[in-house]
Amino acid sequence: MKTRKKTSLTLRRCPAEVHDALKKSAVANHRSVNGEALTWLEQQAAVQKPVTGKEAAAILRQWYKSLSKKDHLEIAERIEEARQRMNDEHLH
Repeated sequence: MKTRKKTSLTLRRCPAEVHDALKKSAVANHRSVNGEALTWLEQQAAVQKPVTGKEAAAILRQWYKSLSKKDHLEIAERIEEARQRMNDEHLH
């Protein structure tokens, strides 16, 4: 198992309610406030995985297939309206 380098992190101006929740969670989980903060950050980092271009394309294809013909026409009309507004704004 590869060991990752650890880096120091300082938080400033933490809202009191966030700090209180962190302290309560640390006590409940038998951790230090620092340990609890790291656990929270690690969990969030695991959830917030970036989407690759390939994954985004698959999501868009699935979404595109779920739309009705009426939906496609409405979206196309709205895009055209937005393009016209932008063109008009640039002319003035």
